[in-house]
Amino acid sequence: MKRKILKHLLFILLLSGCTLSNPFIEKVQSPPNMIRVAIVRDADTFTIKVLGPYIIFDVSSGQKLAEGNSLKISAVSSVESGIQCADIFFKTTQVKIVPQNEATAFINERCFRGEIVFVKTDANKFTVVNTLELEDYLKGVVPKEISDRWPLEAIKAQAIVARTYTLYIKQQKKYPFYDLTSDISSQVYGGQNSEKYRTSLAVERTRGLILFYDKKILPAYYHAACGGAREDVGELWGESISPLKGGVCAFCKESPHAFWKQNVRLKDIQDKLNAQGYNLGLIKDIAVMERNKSQRIKQLKITTRDDQEVVISGKDFRNIVGPNLIKSNNYAIEMKGYYVDFLGKGWGHGVGLCQWGANFMARQGYAFDRILKYYYPGVDVLPFYDRNQNNQ
Repeated sequence: MKRKILKHLLFILLLSGCTLSNPFIEKVQSPPNMIRVAIVRDADTFTIKVLGPYIIFDVSSGQKLAEGNSLKISAVSSVESGIQCADIFFKTTQVKIVPQNEATAFINERCFRGEIVFVKTDANKFTVVNTLELEDYLKGVVPKEISDRWPLEAIKAQAIVARTYTLYIKQQKKYPFYDLTSDISSQVYGGQNSEKYRTSLAVERTRGLILFYDKKILPAYYHAACGGAREDVGELWGESISPLKGGVCAFCKESPHAFWKQNVRLKDIQDKLNAQGYNLGLIKDIAVMERNKSQRIKQLKITTRDDQEVVISGKDFRNIVGPNLIKSNNYAIEMKGYYVDFLGKGWGHGVGLCQWGANFMARQGYAFDRILKYYYPGVDVLPFYDRNQNNQ
């Protein structure tokens, strides 16, 4: 009985944001509902402001360094053996600012909930990390990833997918001082400034729900529009996961990204490839060598005007030329002298949730769980917090 009570108390502590380890050591894994987001990376300087009372700690020792009723906008810079914030010098390389009584912090004039940690790296650059509760984090993510004007069931599906993806990435423990970045390499996160009423409502109405497959958190990848055919995750990241095997999408054909065309100068493609070490001359031809089962390009052959030939994967070519220029890997090629036309379908890598498909499914009356099980067949939609409690 005592053991059960102890486990229950531990769960309550985790949900309240407490931890039994030293809360100032950022390398310790944070509680399951707390997320650490890198909002600034490799910066020479940045600005900080706090509206309301705050306390500043040395992360390494937990020692209180300063406190006040408000902090005027201040530039933070690296100085020998420490950090300079306005006229305050901190002899440390890691500082935590803890707003009190619902005060808010501003980094580079953007408002953030929760706590702020800035870390001075060995290169005298700064990484700034926002630590906050998962649901508050999602309120700053969902409106950046989907329109708040779309049907609520589509937004709820996106909220669950974003929550699942967040927890999946967090458990990878890829970075020592944070869990995710605030850009497209993780998920776009805009802080409190980006929050919208309807997206926050979707987050609240799906609080704690995530996707499980085979009793594990699903790597819930998503994209804007698949162009009618979802991609197999194995084609991109070498994983074999049944709900991410791809398949037909019958719902995104009316998407504005269903078809696209880009006219690109061959010299611009040459310059981008050469910047990545390809050492190509003037390009004469770009030809598709192989497509996969979703009709996305696996390999291209580039021929120069001096008959040099280079084979490159479709994924690498798109990333180098620009994923917002070549919107997907499903396209045809028409050579136009010193230019080339790319005529494609969809936008994004094509794995998992098709956001525009979810939009049209919701408009046809599908609920969020039906949408999720269409794009991730075989998954379970379960409450993460309750599940976490049962496993304690």
